[in-house]
Amino acid sequence: MAELSLTTGNLFAGNEKPRSVAHNSSLSFITPQLPRERKDPLKNGAAWTVASVCNTLEQSFDSGHLCSSVAVKVHPSLQFSNECLISRTNERKLVESYRPFGQMRNRRDISWSSTVSAQTGHGNYSEAFQLFVDMMNSGSMLNENSLVGLLKESSSLDIRVGKQLHARSISTGYVAEDSVLATLITMYSSHGLLDEALSLFHMGLPSFNVPLWNSLISACVSNRYYEKSFEVFSKMMSIGMAGPTESTYCTVISACALIGKLEYGKLIHGNIIKCEYIDSTRMGNSLISFYAKCGYVEDAKRVFETISRKDVVSWNSIIAGHEQNGYQEEAINLFRRFLVSKSILGPNRISYLSVLSAISAIADLKSGKEVHGQVIKVGIEHMTTIANALITMYSKCKEVTISRLVFENMPNRDIISWNSLLQGLAQDGQLDKCLELFKEMHLSGVDLDSHSLTIVLGAISSDQSIIRILRRGREVHGYIVKKNIFELSVFNSILTMYAKSNKPEVAEKVFYGMSKRDTYSWNAMMDGYSINGCFHETLTTFLDMVEKGLKPDHLGFSILLTACSRLASLQLGKQFHAFVIKYYSLFNQKDFHLSVNNALLSMYSKCGSISDANSIFAQMTRRDVLSWTAMITAYAHHGMGCKALRLFNKMKIDGKEPNSVTFLGILTACAHAGLVEEGCHYFISMTKEYHLDPGVEHYACMVDIYGRSGQFEKAENLVETGISVLRLEQRACLSLWKVLLGACHVYKNLKLGIKVATKILSTEPADEAAHILLSNLYAFFGMWDKVGEIRRLMKIKGMKKEVGCSWIEVQSKTHTFVAGDVGHPRRKEIYEKIEELDTKFRQTGYIPKTEYVLHDVDEFQKEQILRCHSEKLALAFGLLQTGPSRGVIRVMKNLRVCGDCHDWMKFASQVTVRQIVLRDSRRFHYFKGGKCSCGDYW
Repeated sequence: MAELSLTTGNLFAGNEKPRSVAHNSSLSFITPQLPRERKDPLKNGAAWTVASVCNTLEQSFDSGHLCSSVAVKVHPSLQFSNECLISRTNERKLVESYRPFGQMRNRRDISWSSTVSAQTGHGNYSEAFQLFVDMMNSGSMLNENSLVGLLKESSSLDIRVGKQLHARSISTGYVAEDSVLATLITMYSSHGLLDEALSLFHMGLPSFNVPLWNSLISACVSNRYYEKSFEVFSKMMSIGMAGPTESTYCTVISACALIGKLEYGKLIHGNIIKCEYIDSTRMGNSLISFYAKCGYVEDAKRVFETISRKDVVSWNSIIAGHEQNGYQEEAINLFRRFLVSKSILGPNRISYLSVLSAISAIADLKSGKEVHGQVIKVGIEHMTTIANALITMYSKCKEVTISRLVFENMPNRDIISWNSLLQGLAQDGQLDKCLELFKEMHLSGVDLDSHSLTIVLGAISSDQSIIRILRRGREVHGYIVKKNIFELSVFNSILTMYAKSNKPEVAEKVFYGMSKRDTYSWNAMMDGYSINGCFHETLTTFLDMVEKGLKPDHLGFSILLTACSRLASLQLGKQFHAFVIKYYSLFNQKDFHLSVNNALLSMYSKCGSISDANSIFAQMTRRDVLSWTAMITAYAHHGMGCKALRLFNKMKIDGKEPNSVTFLGILTACAHAGLVEEGCHYFISMTKEYHLDPGVEHYACMVDIYGRSGQFEKAENLVETGISVLRLEQRACLSLWKVLLGACHVYKNLKLGIKVATKILSTEPADEAAHILLSNLYAFFGMWDKVGEIRRLMKIKGMKKEVGCSWIEVQSKTHTFVAGDVGHPRRKEIYEKIEELDTKFRQTGYIPKTEYVLHDVDEFQKEQILRCHSEKLALAFGLLQTGPSRGVIRVMKNLRVCGDCHDWMKFASQVTVRQIVLRDSRRFHYFKGGKCSCGDYW
C-alpha cells in the first residue's frame, strides 16, 4: 500500500483534498480539532515523572517536582535529557512533569512517543495529535504503543485521520505488528469499512495472535454481520492456531443474543464450560444477557447463581433480564437480594432504572416508595434519568401528584422529563392538565419531539366527547402542519385520532396521503374501520396489507379477530385462525402468541362457540390476567355462572391478581345466573380484599343482580349509593337508572318504572331507550292512550325505535331478516317451514305468549305477528339450508329475545333434534332437547 500524504489543515473545516508532499520533506499532520474549551496542553492532563528512577521514587514522594529534583541530583548531567522517560501519575503531577519535557533541547523518539502515549492514555487526544504533528515535523519516529493509542482515538474521528495513521504505520513498518493490525481493523470497522478490515486481517494470517481474531469478530458484530462473525469464530476454532479467549466468547455470545441464535449460543456455552471459563464474572454476565434476551430466564438465573464473584453488572443483567421478560416481581426480589448481598459495590444507576421499570410495569406503589427511599439515601434522586424513571413509576401507580412533585424538584429537565409527566397525566385521564402542560412546554421553549405530539394526540383521542376530540385534535394537527413535522409516528397518531372521532373517511384521507406507512399505520386504519362498524373494510384492509408484502403483527391479528367477533362470523373467524397458525412459525415472540390467543379466545366466545374458546384457553402455555378475564367473561355471557366462579378461584391459585375488568366479568356472571349472594360477596371483596374501587359498571351489575331477582328496594338504594359514592353528575347517573328501568320492564313493575323513567327523561329528554321501555310497560297493562302519547312524542323529537333484526351465517354468507320479512329470495319456503314447525310445536305443548305483542290488535293477529319474528325466520332458513344435518345452528339478534321466541326455540331444539345457539343483545342461549342453558332466567 502506498504511503498516504500527511498535510496540514483542520479536518472539520472542509473537504479539500490533501496536497502531496515529498516523503523526506517536513511533514505536518491533519490535526483533528476536538470540541475542547481549553488550549493549554498542560491543563487537566495526566501527570508524568521523569526517568525510570522516578517510577521507583514515586511511591515515596507525592510531587512530580520532587521526583524531578531527585533525578537531577542522581545524574545532574542528564538535565532532563532524552533518556528521561515520562510516565503517567496524576493530574497535579502532569503540570509539573510536562515542563521538563518542554525544556528538552534534544528530544529523542522515545521521549516523544512516551509523551504522546501519556496524553492519549489520559484522554487528551487533541494535545496528543498536536504533539504527534510536532514530532513528525522534528523528524522523530513514533513507537508501536503510541501509534495504537492514536489509532484507537481515530475510530471516533474522520476516516482520513485513520488512513494517514495507517500510512504512517506502513512507512514505519509497524503495520506488521499484530497490535497495530488489530487496532486498524477496529478503526476501519467503526467507520463501517468492513472490507478494508477483512483485507488487513488477511495480511496478518497465519497468526497466533488472538487479539487480531477478536478484532475481526468484534468488527463483524459492530457492523451487524452476525453470521460472518460466527463464520470467523468457527474458522478460528477449526485451524487451532489461536485459542479463543474470554473476550472472544463474550463477543460471539453477544452476537447470538442479538439475533436470538439460541442453539448456537448453547453450543458455545458448552465449549466455555469445557474451557473452564464459566467461573469468570465477565463471561457469566455475557451468558446471563444471552439467555435473557433469548427469553430463557431460568437458564439465565442458573448461570447467575454459578458466578462466584458477582459484580454490579451480574446483578444488573439478571434484574434487567427478568424485567424485560415480564417477570417483574422476581426482578424486584432480585434487587432486594442485591441490597443485602455482600457485593463490594451496591446498586448503581442502571440497577435503579431496571427495578423502577419493573415496578412501573406492575404498578407496585409500596415497592416504588421503598426504592425511592433508597435513591434518596444514596443521593442520586436528582439525576435526570432517575427522576424520569420515578415520574413514570408514580404515574403508572396512579400517583400523578407525586410525579408532578418529582418533576418540579428536578434541577435539570430534558425532553424525557416533560414527556414522562405528559404521559402520566394522559394515562390518568387528566386531559385538561395534560393539554396545559403541553402548552407550558411550548411556551417554555422546549423542543417538542414526535413523542410529545403522539402523547397529546393520544390523550385527545381518549376524550369521551367527539366534538372536543375534533376541535382539539384539529388544533394540534394544524400546529404539526405549520411546523412541517412529517414524523411517521405523529401521522399515525393523527390517523388514530380521526378514527376515534367517528371520522373514518378523514382517517382514510390521512392514511392514503401518507408517503410512508408502517405496520402501525395499517393497524390504526383497520382499528378505525372496526370501531366505526366498518367491519368488511377492516378485513379488506388487512388483506391489502398482506398482499403488499407486509407481515401483520400480533396487534394486527388481534384487530382482525375483534372485527370477526363484532361481525359474529364464526366461519370467517375460523378462516383467519388458520391464517394465524401459518404465521405462528414466523413469530417467536411470546407477546405474539399471548395476544393472539387472547383475541382468538374472545372471538370464539363472541361468535357463540364456547367449546372452541375453552380449547384455546386450555392449550395456552402462558396466560396473563387478560386471558383469565376473557375466559371468565365468556362463561358469564354464556350463562355459565358457576364455571366462571370456579375459574376465578383457579386464577387466584395461579397467582394472578384480578383487576376491575375481572370483577366486572364475575358480577356479570352472577347477574346472568341469578347468584345474588355470590354477587354481593364479590362486590364487597373487590374493595376490602383487593383494594379496587368499584366503577359505574360494577354498580350497574349489582343493580342488575338485585333488579333481576325482584329486589327493587335494594336496587333503588344501590343506585342512590352509587351516585353518592362515585359523585356522579346527573347525566352520568343515567346508566344506573336505565338498568333499574330494564328490571322494571322484565318484572312489569309499572309504579317504579314510571318513577325511574321520569328521572331519566327529566335529565335526558331525548333518551330513546327510556321512551321505549316506558311505552312497553304501558302496553303490557293495556294503557294504549299512554302508549300513543309516548309514540307521538318520539315522532316529534325525531326518535325512531331500533328495528329488530336477526342474522344467520350459512356457507360463509350472512343472511339478515327483520320481523315480517318478505324480501328474501326464499321467503315462500321459509314461511312454509315456520307453518310446519308451528303445527308440530303446538302438538307437543307450545302455546303462543301473545302478551309479548305490544300492539292493540286481536289475539289472532298477535299470533301472526309472533310467528314472523326475525329469529324464527332465521332459524327456519337455517334448517332449510342445512337439511337433515345434526350440526349446531347459530342465530344472532340485535335486540333482546322475547319470552315467546325463547319458548319457541326450546320446542325447536326438541322437535328437530338440533342444538341451537341464540345470541341476543344481553347474552347467549343454548337450546338443546327442549331446554335452555339460562334456565329461563335472563
